Amino acid sequence: MDALPKDLSPDVFVTAPDAMAPYLTDWRGRYSGAARAVAKPRDVAEVATLMRWASHTGVPIVPQGGNTGLSGGATPDSSGAAIVLSLERMNAIRSLDPAGNTVVAEAGCKLAELQRIADAAGRFFPVSLGSEGSCQIGGIVATNAGGINVVRYGMTRDLVLGLEYVTATGEIVPGPKRLRKDNAGYDLRHLLVGSEGTLAIITAAAFRLMDRPKARASALCGLVEPQAALSLLRMVREVSGDKLISFELMDDGEMSLIREYFPNIAHPLPSRHPWYVFIEIGADDFSIEECLAQALTRASDAGAISDAVLAQSETQAKAIWHLRFAASEANRLAGPSISHDVSVATDDVPALLKALPSAVSKRFPNALVRFVGHLADGNMHVIVFFPRDAFTDQAALETAAFQVNEAVYAVTTAFGGSISAEHGIGRSGCRAFARFSNPVERQLMQEIKRSFDPAGILNPGIIF
Repeated sequence: MDALPKDLSPDVFVTAPDAMAPYLTDWRGRYSGAARAVAKPRDVAEVATLMRWASHTGVPIVPQGGNTGLSGGATPDSSGAAIVLSLERMNAIRSLDPAGNTVVAEAGCKLAELQRIADAAGRFFPVSLGSEGSCQIGGIVATNAGGINVVRYGMTRDLVLGLEYVTATGEIVPGPKRLRKDNAGYDLRHLLVGSEGTLAIITAAAFRLMDRPKARASALCGLVEPQAALSLLRMVREVSGDKLISFELMDDGEMSLIREYFPNIAHPLPSRHPWYVFIEIGADDFSIEECLAQALTRASDAGAISDAVLAQSETQAKAIWHLRFAASEANRLAGPSISHDVSVATDDVPALLKALPSAVSKRFPNALVRFVGHLADGNMHVIVFFPRDAFTDQAALETAAFQVNEAVYAVTTAFGGSISAEHGIGRSGCRAFARFSNPVERQLMQEIKRSFDPAGILNPGIIF
């Protein structure tokens, strides 16, 4: 324990190798590292004590939430110099104001718990992810998480009212404020949201809550091509207006993986289709099912969809979305893959999806490209799969990843798109960020990083 701060109780730290192991490898198993300890502070004061010590000694700190990220942004490097900082003990809901539609949660609170607490109060927290049973509030803020409901409610950034955080030198910035209006100087909140643990340690957040739609309707549609999905999106919006909550696109290759690895999940459509769209609309009007049925009828008459099923109960709706949420786990089980999180203008999505497979196959003819994502906001996840015996070691996988990334990101940026829509840059995207980002903007970001963290101890090797 000599290599750890003496001002903190020894029970704050985990040093046994077996107990540390789950914190040293990312969820996909792609990145592994080493650390001198895992710190589990119980309150913001202990976080501040740790950061003051780290600032004085130069020991790197790697913040970690639920360890469900997809870009390696919460995994230490192999040097063993860092301390992994887990906020899991700081998991309280500090306050809930149903009248003001606000909630304050500590960073270690799980997303599903925040959703449950809000629901019990008749409110709605709309961030919804496949990992919501494990991911933590600090993580979704640090990565500016999106999910399936962005088209209606926005990203995590759009829901954050205020933050409590600890600086790299150990000062506590108290809060979080629950203010809807605050123009007192620069809004540092928006620098910290999406900063991936590189600027400060987020310890709590205040969020906006929403009115839960009293009625919802869900459907799963089979289509021939992505262009038809855009036609369907237009028709759904024409009929439902601002009632659209989710509009997700998946190819049959991705759906086949879900069928293979989750055979017990019921598939509502009787036959296979090249593409699928998952839809949810919601409102206080209980005729919402008729609204969605009308849109599907129009789409069918126009030839935009080949088949569709409209959920007739909440159980059927959950079954439809169970398929969508199983995608990430199916991808993990399917073997070596390189996952991308890109975005383009919505009307460019079909052309992007057409161009990417050929761009990848020029370098890797045996690779398979699968797609799943949030069509209505232009964010698609591009997963490139390799045979299980394709790589002899991690170095070979990383070499292939670099080449695949070059291909995928070159196509994406040619459409004016982004190489990171919602997962963050993390460790996996550093080289690509240096290659494809605007150099002026990147320099400004690096200056912001130096201003917040002059010693460079917060999550080194992430983003830059």
